Amino acid sequence: MKKYDVIIIGAGHAGVEAANVLNNQKIKTALVTFKKSDISYLFCNVSIGGSAKGIVVKELYALGGLMPIVADSTQLQTKILNKSKGSAVQALRAQVDKIDYPKVMQDKILNMQYLDLIEDEVINLSFDQKGILNGVNTKKNKHIFANYVIITTGTFLDSKIMQGTNIYRSGPNNLKTTSGVSEQFKKFNLELLRLKTGTPPRVFKDSIDFSKLKIEPGSDDPLYFSEERLIVKKYQNIPAWILYTNQKTHQIIKDNLNKSYLYSEEITGIGPRYCPSIEDKIKRFYQKDRHQVFLELESEKLDTIYLSGLSSSLPKDVQDKFLKTLPGFENVKVAKHAYAIEYDSLNPIQLKQTFELKKIPHLFTAGQINGTSGYEEAAGQGLIAAINVANKIKKRPEFILDRNEAYIGVMVDDLTSKGIYDPYRLLSSRAEYRLLLRSDNAIRRLYKKSYKNKLITEDTYKLWDAKIKLIDNLILKIKELKLNQSDKNVSNLLKSKKIVINQNTFSLLNLLKRPEISIFDLENILVNKLKKYQQLTIEEKKHLEIEIKFEGYIKKQEIEVKKYLKYQNLKIKENFDYQKILNLSKEAKEKLINFKPSTIHQAKNISGISPSDIIILMNHINKKK
Repeated sequence: MKKYDVIIIGAGHAGVEAANVLNNQKIKTALVTFKKSDISYLFCNVSIGGSAKGIVVKELYALGGLMPIVADSTQLQTKILNKSKGSAVQALRAQVDKIDYPKVMQDKILNMQYLDLIEDEVINLSFDQKGILNGVNTKKNKHIFANYVIITTGTFLDSKIMQGTNIYRSGPNNLKTTSGVSEQFKKFNLELLRLKTGTPPRVFKDSIDFSKLKIEPGSDDPLYFSEERLIVKKYQNIPAWILYTNQKTHQIIKDNLNKSYLYSEEITGIGPRYCPSIEDKIKRFYQKDRHQVFLELESEKLDTIYLSGLSSSLPKDVQDKFLKTLPGFENVKVAKHAYAIEYDSLNPIQLKQTFELKKIPHLFTAGQINGTSGYEEAAGQGLIAAINVANKIKKRPEFILDRNEAYIGVMVDDLTSKGIYDPYRLLSSRAEYRLLLRSDNAIRRLYKKSYKNKLITEDTYKLWDAKIKLIDNLILKIKELKLNQSDKNVSNLLKSKKIVINQNTFSLLNLLKRPEISIFDLENILVNKLKKYQQLTIEEKKHLEIEIKFEGYIKKQEIEVKKYLKYQNLKIKENFDYQKILNLSKEAKEKLINFKPSTIHQAKNISGISPSDIIILMNHINKKK
């Protein structure tokens, strides 16, 4: 009988992050998956990061995660999303290589000293005569013993594939599915949800006329989730492309909606609200005459293109027809048709904030089994679950990130306090303190907590601590510095930016706070005035700039955090009149009247109540008092 401290079921994005944490903590772990080639396989899109998600990947880096480093090592194109908007919502997105990404991750997993990779199929969980979890039962190895189990099975629980009327039991990519764990969950009276997701077609690159498409380039400047010192691969900027559907595309889809599984009577799964299929878009947003499709190369080693925005469960022949109506796709050849997949997941309200099941001690879950969508959300959960398993074994306190500390903390709180009804996706609008949760300050926010929980080495901690102290010291010096118009660098800058300042001597701080001035405009001045400024990387310089430019707003949000922590147990009268609060959303008023929460904290946990609604409610009650 094989014995381990922990068993992880599933080697997707949640599973590998969990494995990495436990290995670094020198905890003997078994990672069970069907095949080693499944490790971190990109079943759907070929990107890491994006709106809100890119900030999660930065947080994973600050917490010692693998995803940011592997994404940087295998990127084809990177870009900053929401660049025209404020710093609070800007996030990095990387197009990665579908072949190289899992290969690099496999190499890391297979070289872990305290981890055994076991190619096997878990039939069910194992319990002793007293009903205490003691491992798993598998097809090949029979019983594998462990005191703790982390389930990271993604969409493989009792899943089925749908392409029109062609419906069959299978996991993604025609891999195996398993139902034993689902049946056990039912016996424990756990609430299972039936969810659905989908994937778009992949087409051969040489069958597309790219002259009819718009090129979508990435950034010319190197952009990374981790630090440049760790990256050995040369920076790339491989192009992507954009096209739009048209009336012919829409008509073919409308004429065949009855053939889509999404609209059949057999469907039980609830699909993702923020990533609908093309047939769902056409039915729900019928007033739109076109929808955007984003084309990305899957790998430098493949001749296939991923069509983001064209997820579908229509029959193959219908997909062939509507694809040929797209510009440049007149002679397109399909490498792999789109499909939808339906699967079991837990309602995460049944979990503690550590991701341990309330009803089954020592059993943790992470990833899509918790009702989320996305590689990044899964990776964040895998890391949180494993830290808490490690801390239980090592008799350390629970590891819980607050909503004001990390997007990962927002996700964990949303899942475990509100539950889900459809696949959960992280959005910047979910974070009420998003100015504090920026991409540039992830290390500042998390490095001390990361080191305390043994997630980063002492050398890394010292490096980051020194950099944070250097930035803070430079901010203090910038606040003290005065500039003189007689300085040639200063006068040239003012002239080029058409800025008129009446005083001969003025504050550098006030100049940097002007919206038309960036820290890179002041490069020559800062290098001359502050010698240590040259030690900063481009990313660190941007962080310094944001800390200065948004100092007032940041302090205001920090006060809001303290206020909420102080007033979360503030009492709400049973007969409180919510209709009198002018800025409160209509949905919030309806739900608050219906649920009648007795405290601010209870109100926050009502599904559909936004963070901004809570702040408005809290301020209103405080004013009355």
